[in-house]
Amino acid sequence: MARILRIQHWDPKFEYNSAAFFARRGDEVDDVLFFAGQEPPDPRDYDLVIVYGGLMSAYDDSSCPWLARELRFLEDCAKARTQTLGICLGSQLIARMLGARVYKSDHPEFGFKRIRLLDAGRSDPALGALGKGERSFLALEWHDDAWDLPSDATLLASDSAWPNQAFRYGDAILAIQFHLEFTQSHIAAFVADPCFKRSADPEGESPAAMAAPGPRYIELRENMETLLNNLLDQGPMAERREPAIRAQ
Repeated sequence: MARILRIQHWDPKFEYNSAAFFARRGDEVDDVLFFAGQEPPDPRDYDLVIVYGGLMSAYDDSSCPWLARELRFLEDCAKARTQTLGICLGSQLIARMLGARVYKSDHPEFGFKRIRLLDAGRSDPALGALGKGERSFLALEWHDDAWDLPSDATLLASDSAWPNQAFRYGDAILAIQFHLEFTQSHIAAFVADPCFKRSADPEGESPAAMAAPGPRYIELRENMETLLNNLLDQGPMAERREPAIRAQ
């Protein structure tokens, strides 16, 4: 049993595909919504913090003033050496917290794609098992922003459109630009929303194709569960040292 903290950037309307995984394990799952003014807990009370995606940008301070509080909390997580997984916007916020540039990408991505593990990624204790021994694995891309690799971070994965897809910082922080957490019903609701706007990805797929039911969503869930299982297998930190953090 583990304690999980999820940082979400909109009112939760759908469960992510990891909900059944946490339930089977008997994990305790808490949520914190910085955009709603909620106060963060102590990161030392958790075995894993997951920072999910969102429709805002990691540098959108003017319309999202709460981002400053979330960045401070992520810095606290890093100092406490609490296992932290950043997904899409979450990875961009972690990159910013570490002093790297986050910006509008020239090559937005939209749709299912194969993510290629670099040598460092294949040996990573959490990400390395994805792909089942192959050099690539299935993920879902949906982002217009990107990050530069932070100093002292290790690049783990890439794809055909954008080279920076995952990085490791120290032994407790993993940031991934791609998505593994979505269900088919989640994506179908997104693309059916009148406010939906597709990313202009020349290598992407249509919204209807991305939202269509099929085995890809099963593979996505399996990849997410493998990743979470590997992160949680690393267990709570017995000794926590404070690394050098360059918060912006």
